[in-house]
Amino acid sequence: MFRFLIRVHIVLVICLVLALTFTVASNVRPSHASSGISGLSVSVGYAEDKHQSSLNPGAFPVPWSGSPNTIFLGNPVFGSSPCGTLPHCYDGGAIRLDNTSSSDMPIDSVSVDDHSALPGGKVFNLWGSFKVPAGMSVILAGNPPNNDPSYDNFDTSGAPKGNCTPIIVPPTVTITIGGIPTTLVDSTHVLDTNGVDTESCSVQQNESIQWRQIGAPGVKTGTLTLSPAKTTQLVGQQVTETATLLDGGGNGLANATVTFTVTSGPNAGQSGSTVTDNTGQASFTYTDTAADTDIVVASVTTAYTVGPFQSNQTSVLWTNDTTQIWSGADIGNPALVGSDSQNNGIWTVAGSGTDIGGTVDQFHFVWQSLVSDGGISAQVLTQTNTNSRARAGVMLRQSTDPSAPFYTVVVTPGNGIVVLDRKKQGGGVSTVASLAGTVPVYLQVQRAGTTYSASTSNDGVTWTPISGSSVTLGPTGTWLVGMAVTSHTTSKVSTATFGAVSTP
Repeated sequence: MFRFLIRVHIVLVICLVLALTFTVASNVRPSHASSGISGLSVSVGYAEDKHQSSLNPGAFPVPWSGSPNTIFLGNPVFGSSPCGTLPHCYDGGAIRLDNTSSSDMPIDSVSVDDHSALPGGKVFNLWGSFKVPAGMSVILAGNPPNNDPSYDNFDTSGAPKGNCTPIIVPPTVTITIGGIPTTLVDSTHVLDTNGVDTESCSVQQNESIQWRQIGAPGVKTGTLTLSPAKTTQLVGQQVTETATLLDGGGNGLANATVTFTVTSGPNAGQSGSTVTDNTGQASFTYTDTAADTDIVVASVTTAYTVGPFQSNQTSVLWTNDTTQIWSGADIGNPALVGSDSQNNGIWTVAGSGTDIGGTVDQFHFVWQSLVSDGGISAQVLTQTNTNSRARAGVMLRQSTDPSAPFYTVVVTPGNGIVVLDRKKQGGGVSTVASLAGTVPVYLQVQRAGTTYSASTSNDGVTWTPISGSSVTLGPTGTWLVGMAVTSHTTSKVSTATFGAVSTP
């Protein structure tokens, strides 16, 4: 009987522990998938600009103090003791709260448990109550208003100070709204700089880490890319360059000011600034004055004491020759950057991306405008086998929107030749027709009014329509006509070469 009572007692204790564990776990969100709180997206970063020699501008969090649509609850520290040769500087963790809802969001408090169970660990609770307005962001940093002790009081990398052995247990961020706390886990160790007090354990190593949604994997630096990489346009016309700013996890960074500059060429000195949207994109349009090649670059000012975070350079060829007007760009922001180039009549087009399919496409596209009836033909000479369904071919497309209507014929490494279309904006993609084949192969797409068709050829002269490929697409007017390549995988870039490119 005594043994039976002991067993019952043990079972009750186990049940109580499980119940408590479930109760606690229900308010703890350890993963990136749960990094939001009903309309509130939470990102973390680390901001240091005092060690200039080892600071990568792309690692300092942006947006930051002074950014549009952003409330900054923090201040730098001042003086030579914390900042060396700088008059003022930052060196601490940072939290960004983005209100994606249509209503203001009152916050009771935000606290950070930074290894408080260890000697030297801390719990930070600095900002009191505040509000995140609808559609805006609040950044929490050290030395916030009304709690500024003149030194950095949010040094999340230094709790414990001088720790050089990686701490496995991650920091947590607890956000209390309406009296209900929700704890998010910084499982990828951004706030505690990978569980090591890097500055104390390395020689003057900068600790900056670009924004990343809490719990999301990624890298320390963001990326700023400018596209199209190469553009050809008629003299006197306009051209649009688009910059894409992504955080360390590959997500778009909104509310950052991007400055565009024509650094050389006939339009040298033209410039403009635009704020990134929710996808991290900002565009710049300018008008040409003469023939020749412009070089364009985009930049974002991060830490105010260092040089700007710069993009790749792009080139714009201004010409009077209407046969040279080609543009190239990644469509749908694939994870890996694509490219295109032409040499002696052979195009090399490289593209990554999930697919040309579904409701959103990811691929690299090289195009011209098609005002009336016509199309494009080319010989796909080679193709990298990144996936049996990697695609390279010729396409008619209404716009560069990743969900735009299109009509295309592509060749694949292991799935033959396929004709695809999307009949309406944001609609799904249909397989219109298919047949056996692989590279090298001649492909052609054409439109006549609202009728679209695809053909193949053995010599590029005599064309045979692909059975069942003719369709009717409603949108009329100017379309884009060109070459498309997707790797059908986010981790690889597929490269295809095209010859005998013609736009009859």
